[in-house]
Amino acid sequence: MNTRSTLRWLTGLAAILFLPLSASAQVHVASPTNKHNLSSSGPGPVKSTTLTEVCIFCHTPHNASPAVPLWNQSLSSANYQPYTSTTMQAAIGVPTGSSKLCLSCHDGTIAIGNTGSLGQITMQGVNAQGQMTGTSVLGTDLRKDHPISFAPVTGPEIVTPPVGNAVKLDANGQVQCVSCHEPHQMDIDTTTNKFLVANNSSSRLCLVCHNKQYWATNPSTHETSTKSYTAAQGAHTGYTTVATNGCESCHKPHNAAAAPRSLKGLEEVSCSQCHSASGIGRNIQAEFSKTYRHPTYDVTPSVHDASESQTNGAHTLPESAAGTARHAECPDCHNAHASYAAAAAAPKGSGKIAGVWGIDRNNLLKMPAGSPASVNEFEICFKCHADSANKPQPGSAPAPPYPNRVALQFNMRLMFDPTSASFHPVEGPGKNTSVPSLIAPWTTSSVMYCTDCHDNDQGPKAAAPGSGPSGPHGSSFKHLLAARYDMDNGTYTESATIYALCYKCHSRTSILGNQSFSEHNKHIVSENSPCSLCHDPHGISSTQGNTTNNSNLINFDKRFVTPSSSGILRFDDLGSRRGQCYLTCHGRNHNPETY
Repeated sequence: MNTRSTLRWLTGLAAILFLPLSASAQVHVASPTNKHNLSSSGPGPVKSTTLTEVCIFCHTPHNASPAVPLWNQSLSSANYQPYTSTTMQAAIGVPTGSSKLCLSCHDGTIAIGNTGSLGQITMQGVNAQGQMTGTSVLGTDLRKDHPISFAPVTGPEIVTPPVGNAVKLDANGQVQCVSCHEPHQMDIDTTTNKFLVANNSSSRLCLVCHNKQYWATNPSTHETSTKSYTAAQGAHTGYTTVATNGCESCHKPHNAAAAPRSLKGLEEVSCSQCHSASGIGRNIQAEFSKTYRHPTYDVTPSVHDASESQTNGAHTLPESAAGTARHAECPDCHNAHASYAAAAAAPKGSGKIAGVWGIDRNNLLKMPAGSPASVNEFEICFKCHADSANKPQPGSAPAPPYPNRVALQFNMRLMFDPTSASFHPVEGPGKNTSVPSLIAPWTTSSVMYCTDCHDNDQGPKAAAPGSGPSGPHGSSFKHLLAARYDMDNGTYTESATIYALCYKCHSRTSILGNQSFSEHNKHIVSENSPCSLCHDPHGISSTQGNTTNNSNLINFDKRFVTPSSSGILRFDDLGSRRGQCYLTCHGRNHNPETY
C-alpha cells in the first residue's frame, strides 16, 4: 500500500476509531470552517503547505505515542506552572490526559505537525521553529488559565456536571480541556467559535459546575444587565451585552491578565472596564481621582486576597500589623456575584453590598444572611475602621489633620457601640430623646448609615444631591464626606455651606436659634468655632468616657481648647440643656462656665 493509500485508509479508520469522542468527528474536523483542519485546504492561518489529509496531525493507526486515542503529535516535555489559588480546595497537578494532548500544540514548545508516523510535516503560519504563535498559545505558565487535570471538590458553589450534559469530566473524574472544548467541532457556539461543547451565552458552560451563591437567586445585576458590552468596550467572547457575556464580563478562562481567578485585570481594573467613562455602568473610576478617596487605585500591587477574613492566618482582615499597607479593593465592599438593585433600611446593607462579610459590634466575623443577603453596612466598614492595627492615627495619611480629642479613639466599633457614652445612631438609635434640631424624616429613634456622611460629594446623599454614583469611593471634601464640614477653628465665617454636612440633618435655623444649646449662636457665629471643636461626630467609647462628661457627643478638640486656669478640661452635664465647661477657649477662661 503506498503512502497516499495509507493516508486515505487512515482517514476512514479514524472516523470509526474516534466515534466515542464525537459521532461525526471526521466530518466536523474536515469542515471548511474548522481551524483544527490543518490540511492544506484548512481555513486557519496554521496549515500544511501540501498535505491534504486531516486526522493525521493528531491521530495515527500505527506508531502512535502511548497516549489515547492513538496520538500522533509529539508530546511536550515542558515543566508547567499549574493554576493556584487561595480559594481553591482541589489539588492541581501537572497536565494529564487529554489536556496534555492539547498542550502538545497549545503550549507553543513543540512544532505543529511534528508527528510520530510521518515525521515533521511542513507547515505555514508558524514561527521559524514551526511552533504556534498568537493568542492560542497558552505557554507553560498555566496560572492565568482555568485549572485543568484536577478532580473537583464539590460543595455549595462547586458541583459535578449532571449525567448527559455536554460539559463532562474525564474517565478519572477530572476536569480537562475537553470538559469545555470539543476539538472536532469549532462552531457549536456560533458566536464564539472556540470549539466549545455547547452554546455559552450567559455563561451556560460555566454555570454547569460553578453554582455561584446569589448569582441567579438575587439575581445579580451582572447576571441580568442588558447594557451593551462589545469587543470595542473590552468584551472578548463575541457576545454583546453584560448578561450574555456573563462570567466572562470579568473573567477570561485563558491568558487572563490577572491570576489567580482568571480576572481580566486586577480587581479595580476588572471593574473599571465597565464602571468608568465607557458608559456601560456608573462611572466609579472617576471618583477615585478625587482628592479624598478610598485607596483602591493607590496601593499597587494590591495586597487584597479573596480568601482574607478575620479567621484566615495567611490573609487576615482586620489587619494585624501596623505597618501593613491599607487597602480597599472593590471586593472588600462589593460582591460582583451578588450585587443587585435592592433598597434596605438602616443599618441593613443594600443590595449593592450584598454577599459581603463584615465584623460585628462584638468584633466577630459576620457572614451575610437573609434578604437582601447583606450584613449591616457598618459591619463592612468595621473590617478596616475598627480593630485593624493599621487604621488611621493623628496626623497620618491620607487626610490629616485629625482632631486631637480628649478621649482619642479611632476604633469606630467602640465609638458607635450602643453602650457608649454618646454616639451617632449607626449601630442603633441614639440615647438623646430630645433633639429639636432634627429635620424630618429623622427622629430620635432613627438609625443612620455610615454613608449618610461618608459618600460622594456629588451623589444622592450630598448636601445638594447630584447625579453622581453613590458610595464612599471619593469626595472633594476631607475624610471622604458627602458635604463640606470644616474642622479648623476661627478660619471661616459660619454659613450653610461650610457646615453643610451637619445641616443635612440638623436645622440651621434651630441650631442658630439656640433651641438645643443656649450658646450655639455665640460659639458658631460670633466666635467662628466649628461644630467639631466640641462635638465628636462618631461617638465616645464607654472605655474612655461617661454619660456625665461626654453626653451630646461632647469630646473637645485639644488643638483649639486647653485646660482652664485650674488645669481642668472637662464638660459636666447638669441635666436637660444644662451644663458647665472647664476649659480655655477663644481667649476666655471657663472655670467653670455654666449654661
